Amino acid sequence: MIKSDVESKEVPALNAVVGQCSLIRIAFVALLIMISTALLTIQITPTKKLSDDQSQIDLEVAIPKNFGVWKIDPTMVPIMPSPDQSQALSETYDQVVNHTYVNDVGERVMLSVAYGSSQKQGLRAHRQEVCYRAQGFRIADLKRVDFPVLGQTLQAVQLIASYGNRVEPITYWFTMGDHVVRSYWERQVVQLQYALSGYIPDGYLFRVSTLGRDTADSDLHTRFTEDLMKSLPAELRDRLIGKVE
Repeated sequence: MIKSDVESKEVPALNAVVGQCSLIRIAFVALLIMISTALLTIQITPTKKLSDDQSQIDLEVAIPKNFGVWKIDPTMVPIMPSPDQSQALSETYDQVVNHTYVNDVGERVMLSVAYGSSQKQGLRAHRQEVCYRAQGFRIADLKRVDFPVLGQTLQAVQLIASYGNRVEPITYWFTMGDHVVRSYWERQVVQLQYALSGYIPDGYLFRVSTLGRDTADSDLHTRFTEDLMKSLPAELRDRLIGKVE
């Protein structure tokens, strides 16, 4: 079929209109981002910490050394971070607890819980894939997952970190205030929500990992996390699980 001159002229015109609409959408999104950034950096400058209105939790005391079939394995020595990583951790977190647990059948799980009272730009909890890369680990199979905890579903991140013969499947998530946050944009939105209320949110990093497997160990991570959460004080458990939507 041979197109008429009118049809031939209409197609480019239609493409031009579609292209203009796409540009308008992109410009609109960019404008929203610019406005949000301006509000955060200029107009909204909260100085009150959310943690000031909450009871303080001592993680070393609140996280049990033994629970259920699990107990601390004193033979496992954690890898110490580099000096620059240690400085970044001390600037970001007020408390950090690292334990390795073993159960009655010899399964081992490494736990890390960190708390920062000031989750604002530049001082927010670090993504674990970034921290592990900074220590020389190779990262593989990085993905977002729905992680079940006590009948709820958390938005967690899983990855495989390897360094020489060490292979470490990892599951982790962040909370910021009452929210579990997974991506950069989720953290931006939650930070803005608290800023509009005049608060700087606090936050937790919760991480579990295992050794010796080259695939995600979700079942073991789930079983350990469920057992741990059941043994925690209710206030800490609620802060670690966050406000699940």
